[in-house]
Amino acid sequence: MNIHYLELFYHVAKNGGISPAVRKMPYGIQQPAVSAQILRLEEDLNTVLFQRRPFRLTTAGRQLFDFIAPFFAQLDEVAAQIRGATSQRLRLAASGPILRNHFPSILAAHRRKYPALRLALRETNQLEAETLLQQDEIDLAITEFEGKSPPGIKSCVILELPLALMVPKNSTLRTAEQFLCEDRPREVLISLPATEAMTRLFQKGFSRRGLDFAIGVEVSSIESMKTMSRVGSASDCLSRTRARPEIP
Repeated sequence: MNIHYLELFYHVAKNGGISPAVRKMPYGIQQPAVSAQILRLEEDLNTVLFQRRPFRLTTAGRQLFDFIAPFFAQLDEVAAQIRGATSQRLRLAASGPILRNHFPSILAAHRRKYPALRLALRETNQLEAETLLQQDEIDLAITEFEGKSPPGIKSCVILELPLALMVPKNSTLRTAEQFLCEDRPREVLISLPATEAMTRLFQKGFSRRGLDFAIGVEVSSIESMKTMSRVGSASDCLSRTRARPEIP
């Protein structure tokens, strides 16, 4: 059995298809070549390893992938050890606020304890982090969390933080009760994109109170929200709900 064919099959199975495998392959190879060599592997084994569209491993394909995955998944680490490089490596993904506001102090503390630790940092959200974990492209993620973790991902709560709805200082709204009594909110909602867990949690809170508050201005960061709303103190916070940051 050709070992190179097995390696190609490993990348195809890991990435969910030939096209995504070609894009993420650690070396250059064209899609027709991958397709041809996978067909040769299936001919050698006298079986079909996966359904092409939509992609799905067959029973034989799953059996083969489970057998070869530990070997190919650890090749880079073994190579680093043989070359004398340290095996202390962590690929971490986290939301922007965590990386900018909290991680520098954490990193400084751990550098003293683990001076040889090599870090790869990536800014992401919950949905992207779950995909990266499933594809074995990161080791750990720290993000805002909504719902349940997908199968195969372990999670735990490390901190619960309140979400605060803020209004400009010159707003006529001064209490949460005033806001909730509004027939139709007059303020424009400045929010992260609707795909973000924080935004979905807020909208669920609105829905529970019978409010339909559509996003009026969409921004990419919490810092941008603060700038746009021109609010600087906790006294302007009106209503609160609960967010559950988790580690997938």
